[in-house]
Amino acid sequence: MQHIKHLILSTLVLNMLSCGFLEDKTKDNEAVAATVQDTTAQNAPADGYIVTPHVAHPKFKALSTAFETQEHRFEIDRCEFKYNGKSFFIGDTEEKIIEIFGIPESNKKSIKGNNSIFRYKKLNIELWFDSINNTIISLGLLINVYKKNPPPYDIIKFRKTPYHLDMTLNEFIELNDLDHGTSLGHTLHSFYIKNEKKCSSLPIETSIGSRPIYHSIGGGHVTIRGEFNPKSTGPINILGVGLKTNN
Repeated sequence: MQHIKHLILSTLVLNMLSCGFLEDKTKDNEAVAATVQDTTAQNAPADGYIVTPHVAHPKFKALSTAFETQEHRFEIDRCEFKYNGKSFFIGDTEEKIIEIFGIPESNKKSIKGNNSIFRYKKLNIELWFDSINNTIISLGLLINVYKKNPPPYDIIKFRKTPYHLDMTLNEFIELNDLDHGTSLGHTLHSFYIKNEKKCSSLPIETSIGSRPIYHSIGGGHVTIRGEFNPKSTGPINILGVGLKTNN
């Protein structure tokens, strides 16, 4: 079942990375939410894993300082999110989000009607709410997906680690203790953090939309995909954090 869910997630991420700029397309919105919600950590221990930044890395201080000078500052941690120093959490209400971000440019219902979607196009962020109690169930930061709508920031903080938008995933994990195969897993088209610690009683899951690279075997018409190549990664295009689902 775990492998099936990862296969579903891979297909959704591939669809997002191959589509154009979102012009209020509900199906594209649902793909973002599914990416956030469908990643499954495997065999999570009782305590769970917490990403540890490498603050002594030579690039860390300079990136953190540059982050603080930006007009728009996003911090996406495991349990707490921040925008310009204002905190919000999974489970917060629509009213709390409007208080922080203002009125969204788009406020829609999902196709099935069980979720509402706040979209802030200028910030490249989507927030999904449970329609019954209007509380946040997932966040999607669409960093490098839509070239016609580049984000108005160059650096975000992800798990307390500064990430410049032109860095590869491997350059990012040099700045913390994430490691391929142990704490960082992958599907055919994306990565995910394994075994993350719960937020109080809430099981949280994280999707990193960066395309994994595989070795090639053969050539021409008989080229086939070989083993995953951990030494080669692209940039992070999407970050998704949300409640872990059971289906």
